[in-house]
Amino acid sequence: MKPAQTSNLFVEGREQAQATADSVEVRLSFVCYEPTRVVFEAEYRNPTHHALVVEPAAFQYEPSRRPAPAYDAKARRPKPLPGTEVTAAVAAASQSLSLPPLPPAPLKAFDPEPEITMLRATADKEAAKAARIDWFGVALSAVSIISDVASVGRRETVGQYQSRAVIHDAAVTYSVISAATKIEHAVAADVLQQRAAMLQEYALRKVTLEPGQQVRGYLYFPRYDAADALVVKAPVGSRVVPLEFAQVRRRQ
Repeated sequence: MKPAQTSNLFVEGREQAQATADSVEVRLSFVCYEPTRVVFEAEYRNPTHHALVVEPAAFQYEPSRRPAPAYDAKARRPKPLPGTEVTAAVAAASQSLSLPPLPPAPLKAFDPEPEITMLRATADKEAAKAARIDWFGVALSAVSIISDVASVGRRETVGQYQSRAVIHDAAVTYSVISAATKIEHAVAADVLQQRAAMLQEYALRKVTLEPGQQVRGYLYFPRYDAADALVVKAPVGSRVVPLEFAQVRRRQ
């Protein structure tokens, strides 16, 4: 993913697309692909004399692609050479795949606020499960200890010994499983907290830019690979400015 037109503007090694509306400057750069999302970083500069509200949920993009080349239906379709840049249609044709239809409506950016809230709430639930006392495990261990103590100084039959051994093994096994489950909940809570903290720190969130202020943050869109171009529509007050990106692919 890269700007459709060279801008010679870079941030942390990434080229930025630029647009201006009502003297407000908007810059956008591609950050990375996630499994189901594509991530951009937006930057707003407000040199005007009035405040500006920036809202990530107001962003959207429209994907498009170039038409497929004409092929002889009976001929074998050529494979692109390694390293060759190809369109989505050529890539699909070279693998005998059909292209999915273009989305019927622009794809909207995700609002990070509900996700942050959900991640925090789920992390708290996982942490509570990790800290919860397993009363069944406590009771089972107590039964095992009591049976061991009761056997001291007493001759046991084979059946009594086997019964006590079964209780002891069950208590140990359950304790190991319970501890592993607690660790899983604790790890899940930690991962969710980290994800929430990352979004809270790096995602573009709804903000009011006062005159002279600027803001930067990540935008998360649904990922759509079967496109050759994306036009990201960035809100500036009551207006929308387009920022064009090309999505290219190379044969490995």
